[in-house]
Amino acid sequence: MITMNDLLGLLTNPDRIRIFRGDEEVFTGFVAYVNGTFQGEDMQSIGLTGEEPVKKYRAVPEIRHKEWKERGLMEPMMPAEMEEYSFSDLMMSLYHVITI
Repeated sequence: MITMNDLLGLLTNPDRIRIFRGDEEVFTGFVAYVNGTFQGEDMQSIGLTGEEPVKKYRAVPEIRHKEWKERGLMEPMMPAEMEEYSFSDLMMSLYHVITI
């Protein structure tokens, strides 16, 4: 079975991840936040050791309108990142969803 450390070793710092323990969301953000390369954050700061077995992995695209709030649409997973990239009126991000 693959562990969190094994899977994160295959991803890169700017990759977006969402980590769930069962149905509970543990973390949403960039790999750099949990591998210790960004502002001293690491897996221990979100309550993980890295040895947790990965039960499920999916790559999930998120497509949202950049004016989601003004139009009363569903909030994106990371609203602060909305202006990073866009094409016309939409923005797409790819999240690696990991369930432990």
